[in-house]
Amino acid sequence: MPMFKRFLSALAGQKGKPPAASSPGQNDSQEPPAGQEEMIVAYDAYGREMRIARSDWREKVFLPSLEEKWDKPDDLYDAILTGLRDGFAADLNAASARLVEIDADAERGHVMHGIVLLQTGQLDAAEKTLRSGIEKVGETGTLLTNLAKVFAERGDQVEAETILWRGIELDPNQDNGMLWWVSLQQEKWGEAGYLDALNAVAALPGSWRAQLWLARHHLEHGNVEAARALYQQVLASGSFDSRALMMISGDLGNHGQIALIADLVAPVYDEHRHDPMAGLNLLRAYQELGRVVEGEALLARLYALGFAPLRQHLDGFAQAFLRLGQQAAKATPMAPEEVQFSTLALTQPIWQYSLCKADWLFAQKPEAAPQVGFVAWSKTEEGAERSEVQREDDGGRLTRAIPLYLAEAVHYWSDYAGHCFISLVEGGGPVVSTREITGEDLFDGLPSAMTHVVTGMLGSSGEGKARRWHLALTLWDCTTRTAQATERGEADDGALGALVLKLEQAVLSRIGRGRDVPLDLFYHRPSAEAMAVYLAELGQSLTLTFAANERVPRSALWGERTMLDWPLNMALHWPSVATPKLMYLSSLAKAYDYRSDVLMEYRERTLQLLRDAEGPDSPERQLQPLVWKIFGMQEEFEAHRFSLPADASPAYRAWLERVAAK
Repeated sequence: MPMFKRFLSALAGQKGKPPAASSPGQNDSQEPPAGQEEMIVAYDAYGREMRIARSDWREKVFLPSLEEKWDKPDDLYDAILTGLRDGFAADLNAASARLVEIDADAERGHVMHGIVLLQTGQLDAAEKTLRSGIEKVGETGTLLTNLAKVFAERGDQVEAETILWRGIELDPNQDNGMLWWVSLQQEKWGEAGYLDALNAVAALPGSWRAQLWLARHHLEHGNVEAARALYQQVLASGSFDSRALMMISGDLGNHGQIALIADLVAPVYDEHRHDPMAGLNLLRAYQELGRVVEGEALLARLYALGFAPLRQHLDGFAQAFLRLGQQAAKATPMAPEEVQFSTLALTQPIWQYSLCKADWLFAQKPEAAPQVGFVAWSKTEEGAERSEVQREDDGGRLTRAIPLYLAEAVHYWSDYAGHCFISLVEGGGPVVSTREITGEDLFDGLPSAMTHVVTGMLGSSGEGKARRWHLALTLWDCTTRTAQATERGEADDGALGALVLKLEQAVLSRIGRGRDVPLDLFYHRPSAEAMAVYLAELGQSLTLTFAANERVPRSALWGERTMLDWPLNMALHWPSVATPKLMYLSSLAKAYDYRSDVLMEYRERTLQLLRDAEGPDSPERQLQPLVWKIFGMQEEFEAHRFSLPADASPAYRAWLERVAAK
């Protein structure tokens, strides 16, 4: 649906009187500046908006699609309708004639061919086609309304109005015909004529569309109860079309009746039958009313449609509901004796988990490799020392993400094995301690192979753009049980990445045994500019790991789609870097482990990501069997599994068995 942006702005709930009637092919967009070609809005497999020159769209997309749909009447009809909306009527004569030949719905085929002929100025041929349709199926509202347009184009207004009214009597709810009729009466008789025309149409058997326009009139004049009564009458009838709820919700929203949107529209809205704009209007109502649970439930239904042009709007609402939920949630101070604490020990980068131990893909450190341990940092707070369980904020996330990153750096850029230890409350989530943790607190519980352990403190001052982060890191020698070095620094949000890289280099320099190339050659150290995004992903990947390992309940995942979208957006932004793609696949695998309800929404985007991969040997492409397993593509998985070459490594075969058992 390439003109969706235009579609959104046109139908979100217009104010005022109905516009002059137009055919489906009328282009109501503004003309581009002189000398500048109009751009068509389209969406790729990831839901990203693209703008394509009109001529390129016509030659490379639209015309080839007509040929592909030449023998499929439903698809051909949709393509012709889209072409009319995009102003390509001149290209549709043969296609619409073909539709007449193959369409079992004779009315639809003749109406569409008649509109194309009318749009291209072939009035006699249009009349012949429409009358041919009437001979086959009898008079219908749509055939007569379009026949009336032929006479209007010839200047025979009397005959046009006679035929038009006969069409309205047969079908009072055809929007083109009804709006044309009331506009004509308004031109003749003003406001009184407009209302009389609407009431006349509303009195016809089966009418409901005129009632919506009368309700709009009542809203514009402050008579909310009269509008409500009309809406209830229409909704109770159950005979309204897919766009009615869009108009109702849009008009109520335009007049500040937000609660009525939820009361009237929510009980009848079906995302599979009704206009998606009604769903967006309903989401907006839930947001303004602060009804997070209902909003997120509707979000899940709309995401499941997989409709690319909706994606960016749904993402915006997902963030809004996430913020509302976070505002309502409060950190809960807890006495250590009241809860059961445990520690999650991570012996590899967080994004290598849930990939079924892909040890054939990732280089492994020797079992005897000396170890450097990192623990979650403490967070400085004013007031008494305490520990608390909290929903993740920027500071809490960094207390875990920074040590996760430093452990990853040791793993990739030294001969040490980097381990990370995260404390959490069983069933509750990670713990943020405001008490400084030292080596003395840790030495007795560390494995004998650990030569160093790193602790840290994080604090912040100021708010918004004036916020500054204060970081302090201490490297402890486990043999001498002493502090070997302390590094400190402070930075604003923009310089935080550079500070983290500085701390990384300080740790690597102090422990020694460095590497000139990373352990896995595909690995790239994130830049200072990318570090904030990278750290956020590490924190989110940890949260998904908690859920995948049943250390926190799935219900504790706030903003699940954001956590799955984040590494995908990283992968699309840095397409030449493998790590974000592996982060994304790991996140999907974790979602599979905790049986996510939203996982299938990512199927097509994930398959496209693999299709876009550079060569069969790219790390993400090599994990393709896992993707097949995640999305239930059993046939593809089994075909690969049982057609392995004879020289396939035992490690890879063992991995496939683990994937099969996942």
